[in-house]
Amino acid sequence: MNQGKIWLVVKPTVGLPLFLGGVAVIALSVHAAILTHTDWYPGYMNGNQKAKAAAMVAPAAMAPAAAPAAAAPAAVDKKGK
Repeated sequence: MNQGKIWLVVKPTVGLPLFLGGVAVIALSVHAAILTHTDWYPGYMNGNQKAKAAAMVAPAAMAPAAAPAAAAPAAVDKKGK
């Protein structure tokens, strides 16, 4: 552990609960932000099919266009011929 000397300054009985508490606060704040700043997530969690479909379509719509088939390299068999 490259930061092991911190425990010479801060007791583990104080530092570990503070660290884990900080992680919990950050995680809860991120989840709260998702719940309050999106309109599709609450419907998705309640089983709304329309919200599920919208959540699945959005990433696909943002994908880059596929390269033309003529530009793809030729397939090579396992022997390299």
